[in-house]
Amino acid sequence: MTREEREDLLADEWLIVRHSGEIPEITFHSSLHYLCKEGEGPQLFLNEEEVGQLQDAAVQRYQEIILRDIDVRIFHKTIYRGARRTLYNWERCRDFALRQSIDCTHVQKTAAQALMVFLEQGVVAAGKTLPQVFINCSTKQIHELAAELGLDPEQLPVDINRFCLSE
Repeated sequence: MTREEREDLLADEWLIVRHSGEIPEITFHSSLHYLCKEGEGPQLFLNEEEVGQLQDAAVQRYQEIILRDIDVRIFHKTIYRGARRTLYNWERCRDFALRQSIDCTHVQKTAAQALMVFLEQGVVAAGKTLPQVFINCSTKQIHELAAELGLDPEQLPVDINRFCLSE
């Protein structure tokens, strides 16, 4: 295999991981299996940089789906899943990063900022262009998400429970 063929193969797998579904870690491991272990695969030995590129693709995908679900602009679209899914996807991203010994604090910081914007915009739009209860999780869960993302509970709207599902 030429260097160019190898680079093309890795670029294709990067795209597959980057644009994977709801659980990028599964696609990441599938790509590693195909590239390195599958009998009909290329049987490559990946160096740290190459594995890192695939890890980065998975983290980018996690960030995309985390941010998607706390974006008021897509609240009424079918792809929107809400804050509850953001909590689950953040936990998946965090756990993936721990298992892979990689840093995803940039995702955490970006998601924290996006959550604050989501809450600020949502509170203003609640009862108007959004339902009064626009947060699809309990107050406890939204506090858990905020804490996971490094936010202080005092940063959340004072009457956040008005906008959350009941316990």
